[in-house]
Amino acid sequence: METAAPAPAPASERAGRRPRDMALSMLVLLVPVFLLVGFYRYLGHEDPPAVDTAEVYGSVERAGQFTPLKPADLPPGWRIASATFTDGVLRVGVTAPSDGAMQLVESAQPAATLVPAIIGTGGKAGAAVAINGAEWQRHDDGRPGERALIQTTAGRTVIVFGHATDSQLQRLAGSLR
Repeated sequence: METAAPAPAPASERAGRRPRDMALSMLVLLVPVFLLVGFYRYLGHEDPPAVDTAEVYGSVERAGQFTPLKPADLPPGWRIASATFTDGVLRVGVTAPSDGAMQLVESAQPAATLVPAIIGTGGKAGAAVAINGAEWQRHDDGRPGERALIQTTAGRTVIVFGHATDSQLQRLAGSLR
């Protein structure tokens, strides 16, 4: 008997694909993504929502350790992005236009304990600054690229710090009521 020669293996399906097919496939996938991003931005949802701080400030008041200061009358474009109260420390994150990112920290802890825990030990105290009749201590180089303003009163330490300009830090400190 005569044996037949084995049939040649069929060409794989991938061998018939060209770079053009790959480009068209990517185009089909990317067009809807770009449309969704465009509509999202067009509808004005690129800014994060502001946080309601009522519950957090209520927790601070119920704890009774100190009466919290609250930012008031912030200019347009400024928003409260986060708020927490943990272990006797109130933290409120605030964003300002032009990439200003700051944090307000309040606690009944003494400054000698709170300041190193929040802004580090590597910084140095600077000149005193008067803001709305209250004296604040400037503090620089605590953490790379950040500035801080610190106010210590009887029973409360307040720190305003972040990646922001001096005027933004002073504006936030001046808004506290």
